[in-house]
Amino acid sequence: MARKRTEKRNETELDEAAIRKLADEAVFARGRAYRDEGAVLDLVRRGDTVTARVEGSDAYRVTVRIDDGEVEDYACTCPYEWGGACKHVVATLLTLIEAPGEAQERPSLAELIGRLDRDALARLLLRRAEIDPNLAGWIEAECAAAPGGRADPAPVAAQARAVLAGRYAARDYWDDYQPAGDPAELRDLVDKAVPRLEAGDGRGALGILEAVAEVFVEEWIETSGGYDDETLYPLFQDLGRMMAEAALMSDLDEDERAALADTITDWDAALAEYGVEDSFALAVRALEIGWDPPALLAILNGEGGTWPPEDESDWTEQELTAVRLRVLAAAGRHDAYLHLARAGEAHAAAALMLVRLGRIEEAVAYARKAFRHPDDALALARALDRAGRAEESLAVAEAGLSFEPDASDSMRGAHSVVPLARWLREAAAESGRADLALKAARTAFAGSLERADFEAAQAAAGSKWTIVRRDLLKTLRAAERAPERTEILLDEGLVDEAVNDVGEAPGYAVPEAVLLRLMEAAQSSHSDWVIRVARSRADAIMNAGAAGDYERAAEWLRRAALAHESAGLIDEWSATIEALIERHRRKYKLRPLLEALRF
Repeated sequence: MARKRTEKRNETELDEAAIRKLADEAVFARGRAYRDEGAVLDLVRRGDTVTARVEGSDAYRVTVRIDDGEVEDYACTCPYEWGGACKHVVATLLTLIEAPGEAQERPSLAELIGRLDRDALARLLLRRAEIDPNLAGWIEAECAAAPGGRADPAPVAAQARAVLAGRYAARDYWDDYQPAGDPAELRDLVDKAVPRLEAGDGRGALGILEAVAEVFVEEWIETSGGYDDETLYPLFQDLGRMMAEAALMSDLDEDERAALADTITDWDAALAEYGVEDSFALAVRALEIGWDPPALLAILNGEGGTWPPEDESDWTEQELTAVRLRVLAAAGRHDAYLHLARAGEAHAAAALMLVRLGRIEEAVAYARKAFRHPDDALALARALDRAGRAEESLAVAEAGLSFEPDASDSMRGAHSVVPLARWLREAAAESGRADLALKAARTAFAGSLERADFEAAQAAAGSKWTIVRRDLLKTLRAAERAPERTEILLDEGLVDEAVNDVGEAPGYAVPEAVLLRLMEAAQSSHSDWVIRVARSRADAIMNAGAAGDYERAAEWLRRAALAHESAGLIDEWSATIEALIERHRRKYKLRPLLEALRF
């Protein structure tokens, strides 16, 4: 009987720790302040999408997509560009988990549209087009790119120009910085070619991609000067991969291939002048050699060999092999696919195709012989699980726990065993394989050293927890770097070790919430340490004069006050707080906070 199992997690598992990982610590603190000040308004949840309006120096719109209890994507209309989530996204997510009742539950957009008949939907679009002049361009681009007829790239290219031009005119940024287009809108234009690729229309897809790429390259260089704007960098790479796939799928003759290769080479050369290297190298290689090499044709026919040849085994050719496999799969050329996957050491791809063809035993045997990477084992284990082959799935995953990716295999990429171990931990537990679940849990923690995996190991260990805990803590102590070590030690009541781990001058790797908790636990046993560290943090904030952070300074000082009290140093604290009140007497927002800390 097939085992039914879901990998979905309850959405309440989105917690503060997960949100902290999305943003810089200072950004998180500002997001926390926005949340506490009630700046998050109009919080709406539609299926897996959450939107909100956040009031700051301006009113910003936040959109977050949450899938399986994890943040999959987020966007904000603010100009924050320094990596990670902005404070508005943080504030929105904190509001969502701390005050879920504030979120208005609405039907998903797909559900709403599904309630409309054809005529009602047409009327809605026509009315909206009168208000939003951009809508007509999007509709025309969608119709021009749709499969079933001749692809017309002109409307798609026109919409690309409109998006780029419109975004430049829409907003002003500091230091004259302006981003080249909304990333979601630009991505949507690139994706207009996807239905053509899925339909096997390489020529039609190539026409759309060429039109979009030409606009992106020329407009990006002309309008932004190619500087200080990385919005299109990943899109250039994706365009190159998709054009390579379309080229290998198309019926272009030799002259057409050569002409397009020359055009794309010119784009690459123009981009290279602005530091963007080899975005279209994959497409150029696909156009130049196609399926023509005799050695490649021999492999596709099952005559053996390795691909790419050793003297041509650069990253471009290895990437191109993956593209070739997608084209062969789409064309239903399964034998040729398997020949190329094996010759190119795309072991996971070969095994997954065998599963797709129902050749389960062959897939497992191939994995046992060829797999060396945890990510390959995870991909096959999941596929076997979906196929209802639970025992084979667990066996493949267990074997993968021992794989040690070759660090020198930089072309392939060496992935951590942690995702595989986490998956196996849950799968084995649901199958009643407690020992295997514990083995996987140990492996997951050894690879991640994260609190969540420590707690999962405890759940898997059951009555064996005393021994397992000892081993995990030994691993944690021996690690050169473990960002969550302090929190784990604190949770386990090992206050002395946690204090020693933080040291005298804690950086910002330890979250403020954890450090505050540690001070509370250590205020009696390590009062001197608490006083020194808390004063240092508070002084840094007060001396900086950032009024919005004064409450944080007061919180640090409260920890220092409690440590003084625990050590019987009340007189010393009284003298300290009076001196601080005098020193900062002109800071009208800070002074009452300090006065409240008198004993």
